[in-house]
Amino acid sequence: RDIANVVPETWKEGQEFFRSPQFSFRLGEIVVSFRSDGSRRFGKIVQVNGDNTYDVLVDRAGGEGAGQFRTDRAKDIGKIAAGRSLQDELRASDRTKESLQRSDRKERASKAKIGDPIPPEWQAGSDFALSPTSSFKSGEIVVAARTDGSLRFGAVKSVQGDGLYEVQVDQSGRRIYFAGSLGKVQT
Repeated sequence: RDIANVVPETWKEGQEFFRSPQFSFRLGEIVVSFRSDGSRRFGKIVQVNGDNTYDVLVDRAGGEGAGQFRTDRAKDIGKIAAGRSLQDELRASDRTKESLQRSDRKERASKAKIGDPIPPEWQAGSDFALSPTSSFKSGEIVVAARTDGSLRFGAVKSVQGDGLYEVQVDQSGRRIYFAGSLGKVQT
């Protein structure tokens, strides 16, 4: 399946490929792209934009390098079935999406400066977990609930015992936290 080749007429949606707004796609994945002229061509995911849109290489201009691409929403891209049902593809896509989200959270937490606010779109329960039964290791990056109500990145400096942790909360200060006031980043 080469980029820009026409998808065979015999390929039917619901059999050889599926479309769904719930799908996620991997970088480099070969997909069915729907062109403005109504044709269906093979495309390649060249950018995952993070907002349920993807840049799809739809035509090569002189080989492997630069070419034409378009930005499409997941619902407008065909996922090649690979012998699986729509439900199997949706389950696999959910696992891929969660894996990408975990990788993104891990990367953002590792690059954050101590005391930085957490990303505004992060939600307790999905991006980080607050629980009095959580345990943390020295050096672990955590979400710290501050007295002003804000949630910021912190780093565990030492384990005090009995569910207490010494946490670096900004460049100059450390504070003792109970486990339930610290969020474990979901990675």
